Amino acid sequence: MSWTISRWAAAALLAAAALLGNSTAAAQTPEQEKMWQTQRQQAQADEKARAERLAAQRAARRADPMAWVRTLDPLSSGGWTFRQVGADGSWATFSTEHQLKRSGRLVTGWLRQEFPEPQRNAAGDVYLSDVEKVQYDCAKERARVLLAIYYAGNNLAGGQQSEEADPKQVEWDSIVPGTQAEYMFHWTCSAGARPR
Repeated sequence: MSWTISRWAAAALLAAAALLGNSTAAAQTPEQEKMWQTQRQQAQADEKARAERLAAQRAARRADPMAWVRTLDPLSSGGWTFRQVGADGSWATFSTEHQLKRSGRLVTGWLRQEFPEPQRNAAGDVYLSDVEKVQYDCAKERARVLLAIYYAGNNLAGGQQSEEADPKQVEWDSIVPGTQAEYMFHWTCSAGARPR
């Protein structure tokens, strides 16, 4: 029994010595502390500069939302036409009549969105542009997204991630008056009514 207690005591002393040794090794020298403080101050200064740049960019977009839109490629080979920009320049929407299909009161078309700042989709992927295949119920004033493709860069460039939905299981969303969705609903339903 005393042998077990002695072994236990020896193990406890070894553990204490190891902890004491680690705490000494973990202690910072004055030079290390000064270097780490300098690095922290530089990181804070960099973060402040990034925040100021972002605030200036946002202010410029609010002052002239179209200035940012003009930097985008219209991608006219895909039939994309600029439709709308957010009042604060935080998004721009394009549409195309390519592949616009009507089946009774339902019209299905493609929308393209561009963003000046990174967005995240439901899976957490970062993107700057996307296209959505949207189906509109022109009689009941509602819509649902059947397919979304997210692109890492603007102008549908860079890596991409897709989210496709089963039309039988996708919920319809009501069109809210005065929103971007209402504008696109009216455009798509009227474009889908025209003969091509």
